[in-house]
Amino acid sequence: MNRLIFLMAIIFYIGLNACNTGYKAKLDVNISDSNIKSLKIKQYGKALFEADTANLQSALKTLQPQFPQFLSADLDDSANIQQLYDFISDTFLIGLNKSVREFYPDVTQIEKTLLPVYQRFNYYYPDIQLASLFTYISGLNHEMPIIVGEGAIVIGLDCYLGADCRKYDLAGIPKYRSLRMSTPYLPRDFAAAIYDAYLPAQERPATILDEMVHSGKKLFFIEAMIPAVSDEVLLGYTSEQLEWVRQHEGDIWAFLVGDKLLYSNDFDVFKKLFADGPFSREFDQKAPARLGEFIGLQMIRSYAENQDDFCLKRLIKKQDSQQILIEARYKPAK
Repeated sequence: MNRLIFLMAIIFYIGLNACNTGYKAKLDVNISDSNIKSLKIKQYGKALFEADTANLQSALKTLQPQFPQFLSADLDDSANIQQLYDFISDTFLIGLNKSVREFYPDVTQIEKTLLPVYQRFNYYYPDIQLASLFTYISGLNHEMPIIVGEGAIVIGLDCYLGADCRKYDLAGIPKYRSLRMSTPYLPRDFAAAIYDAYLPAQERPATILDEMVHSGKKLFFIEAMIPAVSDEVLLGYTSEQLEWVRQHEGDIWAFLVGDKLLYSNDFDVFKKLFADGPFSREFDQKAPARLGEFIGLQMIRSYAENQDDFCLKRLIKKQDSQQILIEARYKPAK
């Protein structure tokens, strides 16, 4: 009996360690001793809409030293003053600012949420210093809700008012897109923005496989910055859509391989696999769009899991898609 218990304990120990060798374990880095201890967000949008429009030039000159990234224009030029006046007196934008102020009375929680992302980025890339962080009213620029510019990372808080925000419907934003305009997506979009702005430029994808690897690496980077992110948020899928792709992963891969699409450079095929939309017309109305991104993420996860000496930075730099596919040993079950 003692021998049996001993053997069962050994098997349990081996099984436990086998689970810990998965790709998730390789993203478990220690940021407790990070030299980045706090994060301060400057609210440019709030300050701008609170400016006294009766004395706008004077108010803007007072704000200029605090926000030189945004107010670098000549404030003695009446055309510049008029442009800013038109912006902050626009009734739709005033309404957006009001909604933002109600939804985000302060930015403390956003600072707490984004701090670990800064810390994890610094862990992997200690030589790269991320720019200061600001919020503003973007006018519902949902295609680029977070912009990285010269000396500033700018968050359009009006793009994160919740999927049921009435203003999104009034602006004609598609429902599949507004479903991703809520607070949980903010850190995800932040990580995506710094990936595009700060990391080594990727070669222009020439084939479907190239695009899958490119998309997969970006999504995997986001997951490395936010290990607790759900697949729904990471991929921008509903729970029903995620369930569909998980059940049909093998079928999608078989379709790509069987139709010899991995090495295709056909623009229409790119659109079918990577264009955004409410669903994927090629499969089923229950199938989400961007199936190429989903397969790319699974491929990169498999790659990370199968590399004993896995290194995120080395993965991001690696350009050979064919070699990544070989080393990933990605073979989803049918």
